[in-house]
Amino acid sequence: MAEPTLKKGAHGDAVHQLQEALKGLGYDPGQVDGQFGAKTEQAVKKFQHDKGIASDGVVGPITWRNIDEADQHEPILKKGSKGNPVRRAQYRLTAAGYDVGGVDGAFGAKTENGVKKFQHDNGLTADGVVGPKTWQKIDALGD
Repeated sequence: MAEPTLKKGAHGDAVHQLQEALKGLGYDPGQVDGQFGAKTEQAVKKFQHDKGIASDGVVGPITWRNIDEADQHEPILKKGSKGNPVRRAQYRLTAAGYDVGGVDGAFGAKTENGVKKFQHDNGLTADGVVGPKTWQKIDALGD
């Protein structure tokens, strides 16, 4: 589940996910290209400042957690869904011991299977779709 610590100079899929998440939250990381440059660092620092956490431009566990929890809207999620709400659901389910394949913001087969197990364990219809009743149970994990 651990998301990598990212800083200026980093590159790859995790940086791409970070940039997508920042963009979705209204911060401008520049081009979403998987390259952690000055523009991404600036967006991270602004996000950190706005959340009242150390504005060092380094994305470690505290910043990731704040990113994962920043978007509180609850769209219906299913296989193929992407974005911050998927990250939040994945983070909370993983923290509760459900294997959703990690926190990557992409609702794939592993996330679907983890959601089905969570739904089954919580007396919900195990259809793998995160709707209002499943969101209610997922949100309770963060309390």
